[in-house]
Amino acid sequence: MAKHSKKTKKGAWIWIGIVACICVMIYAGFQIYSETEEDNMGNGAYLSLKETITSIEPAGASAGSTATTGQRVDIPALKKISGDAVGWIYAEGTPIDYPVMQGEDNSFYLNHLYDGTKNRLGSIFLDYRNAQDFSDQNSILYGHHMKSGKMFAALEKYKEQSYYDGHPSLTLDTQNGSYRVELLAGYVVDGSVNDLQLNFGNGEEFLSFVETVKGKSTFRSDVAVQGTDRIVTMVTCTYDFQNARYALIGKLVSI
Repeated sequence: MAKHSKKTKKGAWIWIGIVACICVMIYAGFQIYSETEEDNMGNGAYLSLKETITSIEPAGASAGSTATTGQRVDIPALKKISGDAVGWIYAEGTPIDYPVMQGEDNSFYLNHLYDGTKNRLGSIFLDYRNAQDFSDQNSILYGHHMKSGKMFAALEKYKEQSYYDGHPSLTLDTQNGSYRVELLAGYVVDGSVNDLQLNFGNGEEFLSFVETVKGKSTFRSDVAVQGTDRIVTMVTCTYDFQNARYALIGKLVSI
């Protein structure tokens, strides 16, 4: 009887283990399904916005005219759709083609779309401490590194010289005009240390910073920088170590 009782208990534990494994698999499957659906919704929202905003005739263009303001996106029109929008960033041949938002802090747009909908894709957003017209010497943009390659995931590809050679610049449309973002450096930083400067004491301090990041860069660039230039630093997650971030820096050149 005792032997039979032990076998019964053992069999019960085996069934409990099987049921537990099934529950874990169901939960994991549900999580994957939910994340996929959320990603699809977010990607669809951005695609719809892009199709809408790039079809709007730029302000100042006469009816039937092919003339434009030089901007790919009409920022005043974009701000009518989303009041927190401060620009649009685009990199040909990459998935980067998004509005740039700015919130009252650096938390909201980590998990909200441009229209305020909660979504894990979040938004590309400008540091809340920066001037929304990109007049600071260093304007900082943040975006998630999605496994799908969306948002700012492409930034990490600049760890390879060949990727930089094929994509040496981005385009940034702002309320004050359009800029070519000429990339000069990309490097891995510790995200737990918030030491990114928005402005520098003088031109020498700024140029010293540029030389330092060029020395850390994962690619070589011949972009020259003057003490009065302005830069954009784009930041996303990377997985070299805990809290690692990849920072990609480019000089703003008016188009």
